[in-house]
Amino acid sequence: MSSSYSIAVVGLWHLGEIYSVGLAELGHHVIGISDDKKLVANFSNNIPPLPEPGLQELLRKNRSEGRLEYSSDFSVISRSNVLWFTFDTPVDDNDDVDLTVIWNALERTLPYIKPDTLVVVTSQVPVGTSEKIKDFIKSARPDIQCGYVYTPENLRLSEAVKCFLDPGRVVVGVERDEDFEKIREIFSPLRAELLRMSVVSAEVGKHALNSFLATSISFANDIADICEVVNADILDVIKVLRTDPRIGPKAFLTAGLGFSGGTLGRDLRVLMPIIKANHIEPSVIEAVFEKNSLRKHLVKNKLSDLFGSLRGKTVSFFGLTYKAGTKTLRRSMAIEIAKECVAAGAIVRLHDPEADIREVKELIDTFFSKDPYETAEGAEAIVVMTPWPVFKELDFSKLAGLTKTSKILFDTTNFLYEYEISIRQAGFAYRGIGR
Repeated sequence: MSSSYSIAVVGLWHLGEIYSVGLAELGHHVIGISDDKKLVANFSNNIPPLPEPGLQELLRKNRSEGRLEYSSDFSVISRSNVLWFTFDTPVDDNDDVDLTVIWNALERTLPYIKPDTLVVVTSQVPVGTSEKIKDFIKSARPDIQCGYVYTPENLRLSEAVKCFLDPGRVVVGVERDEDFEKIREIFSPLRAELLRMSVVSAEVGKHALNSFLATSISFANDIADICEVVNADILDVIKVLRTDPRIGPKAFLTAGLGFSGGTLGRDLRVLMPIIKANHIEPSVIEAVFEKNSLRKHLVKNKLSDLFGSLRGKTVSFFGLTYKAGTKTLRRSMAIEIAKECVAAGAIVRLHDPEADIREVKELIDTFFSKDPYETAEGAEAIVVMTPWPVFKELDFSKLAGLTKTSKILFDTTNFLYEYEISIRQAGFAYRGIGR
C-alpha cells in the first residue's frame, strides 16, 4: 500500500485545480492555497475556476471524504510535508515568461515550511529556474534541509483530468534518491512510468517537447502553403505522413493558423536566447517562431485578397476560445485576428458557444452572441476558427440566407471539410487551408 502524504498545493488556476483534486484522488491529504478568497470560497462550494470533464465530481467526492480542503491562510502549510507549486506560468504578448507570481509565492510560503519538506514545482519554468529556486530556499531558510523535484505538467485543456490520472509517463527531475522515492510513493496509484533524470534535463525536456510540437505545426503549414500553390490537398498529404510508422496517427500535423495560447511559443522563446548566445545556427526553433508569428496574418491577407479591401466589410468569427472543450480565452488567436481585421476597417461580429461574454468584451469591444445565426446576419464572410463539434450541426442553408452576396465560409482548420459539398450547395464559397 502506498504512503499517504500531506500536500500543500499553491497556485489554484487550471494547473492547480487539477493537481489539488488529482493528488487527493490518489489518496493524499491536500490543502489548496491561494490568497484569492473568492477563488477559495468557490472551491469550498465545489466550483473550480475552469470547467474540465469529471473535475467537479472528483472535487465534490474528495472534499466530502475529507482528503481535500482549500484555504487562503498560508500558515496551514506547516501541516504539510510536501509543498507543490502549480501556477499557470504567465506569458506576455511576446510569449516571454513572467515568474513574478512564483517568486512571490516562495516568499509567502517559506516561513511556514518544516524541515525535510519536499518542494515540488510543476509550473512550466525556463531552464535554470530550478537552480535559482533551490538557491533562494537555502538563502531564505538555511536552518532546514529541503528536497526538490521538478516534474513538468503535461495536461491538455478539456482532457486535463484524464491526463493527470492516466499520464502514461511522468517526468521526474530530481537529484537525491530519497526525493525520488517520495515522488514514486505519491504517484504509485498511477499506472505510469516514472522517467528519472536530472532537474535541468527535465526542464529542457519540457521545452523540447513543446518545441517539437510547434515545429510539427509549422511544418504542416509550410506543406499546406505548397499544396495551395501546386493545387494539391493538404488533407491527403497528411494521410501519407500519419500512416508512416516513423511519424504516426497522432502527429501534430493539422494545417491551419498556427499555434496560440502562449504555451508552445513560451518554450520556443525560452530556448531562443540560448541559441543566439551560443551561435547555434541555422536555428529551426527561431524559424518556427517566426513562421508562426507571420501565420496569424493569414486570415486578414486572404480576406483582403478576396475583397480587395476589408474596409466596410462585415466578417463573422465562429469560435473564440483557445481550443474546443474549454472556456479559456487566454492568448486567443481568434481574438487577435479579429482585432487585426477591425484595424483593417472590417466590421467584426463574434460567436462562441462557451466563451464568457464579459471576458470577450474585456478583450474586444464588438458584437458578440451565443447564437451563430444572429452573428451571421449581414456578414460577407464567416471565418470558422475554433473547431467546436457543434459547428458540424449548423444549418448552412439558413446561415447562407442570413449573409450578404459574397457568402464566403473560411474554414481555418479544415474542420468542416466533410461538409464541403453541402456548404457549397447552400450557396457558400468554401475556403480551407492548403486545399
